[in-house]
Formats: sequence, C-alpha cells, structure tokens
Amino acid sequence: MKSKKIALILIPLNLILVYFVYNSIQSEVNFNKDAKEHIAENVQKLKDLRALQIAYKKTHASYAKTFESLLYFFEHDSIAIVRAEGETPDSLTDLQAIELGIISRDTSFVPAIENVFDDIYLKSRNEKYPLDLNNLTTIPHTNKQYTVDAGIIEKGKVIVQVFEIGATYRDIFSGLDAENKKYDLNKMLKVGSMNEASLNGNWGE
Repeated sequence: MKSKKIALILIPLNLILVYFVYNSIQSEVNFNKDAKEHIAENVQKLKDLRALQIAYKKTHASYAKTFESLLYFFEHDSIAIVRAEGETPDSLTDLQAIELGIISRDTSFVPAIENVFDDIYLKSRNEKYPLDLNNLTTIPHTNKQYTVDAGIIEKGKVIVQVFEIGATYRDIFSGLDAENKKYDLNKMLKVGSMNEASLNGNWGE
C-alpha cells in the first residue's frame, strides 16, 4: 500500500517536473528565435550607418565623431559625383590626358540625402527591415542611440582614419529575457573598429 501511495504522489510531481523542463526548453527556443531577429535588424541598421560614414569620409576626408555631424551631413550636405569620359593612354597621366583633351572629368554635386541610399544600395538591403530615415541612429526596440566614435590610428607607419558604431547586446535584446543566456550582455555588436583599419562588422561578415 505504501508503494502505491508513493507512486500516486510521484505521478503529479513528475508531471510538474516535465512541465517545467518543457517550459524551460520552449523559453530558450523562443528567446533564440527572437534574439536572432533582433541581431539581424541591428546588423542592417549598422550597415546603413556604415554607408553613411563612408559617404561622409569621401566628402570630409575623415569619419564623423558624432551623430550630430553625421546627420547634418546627410540632411544638408552634398556629395561630389565625378563623371569620366574617355580613356587615359598608358603613356600619360590623367592630368596630361585632361590637358590634351583626350579625357574629361565633369564634377557635379548632389544632395547627400538623395545619393547615400540610392537604388543600388537599397536593392542590397534586407527588405525585411525598412530604411527609417527618421531613426537612423536609434537602436531598435529602444529609445537609445548607438555609440559612435572616430579618429586616427597608425598602422605600419601609415596614419589611417577609423570609426566604430555599436551597441551592447543588453540593448540589442531590449524587451527580451536575455539574462543567463549564452550571450555576454556587456559585449558589443558593432561595425568598424577604433583599433583596426576595418569597415567590417563583428557579426562575422
């Protein structure tokens, strides 16, 4: 009789244990799915900001140190577009060929806001995450901005311009239960580097 009573007690306990195990596994599955989505959305925004920094550097010969400078450039500045006609002979420099009238270089200026995210760039984007020009620097699902920095470093006795834009995984996973998961929430998801001459993101591109 005792064994039967023990068995009757263990059955609901086992069911409860199974429920908690299943719930824990399902919670992990759901988090991983949502985390992947949050990362992908931020990766696309970091790519957009990289494109903007590259355009800024072509105009100002350095990267923007603040989002205020970057956004002012985007909204109010212009980009030089050089149209080339003709081909420079091997025996001449471009300058000599221009002076001889063999080639021509026509420079025009277009608003940055119309050129940075042109049709070619838009076709390369992940269409799942529309380009939001009003919130370029805002981390999705938050009211926070990405961090940004820019400067110069010396590599092989050469001075190079660098920039870095990113956010911690804690902010990337805003709204998710990310504690005690496989991610270090203090680490950054970022593009560029203040230590290396790199335009790559650290998400493995």
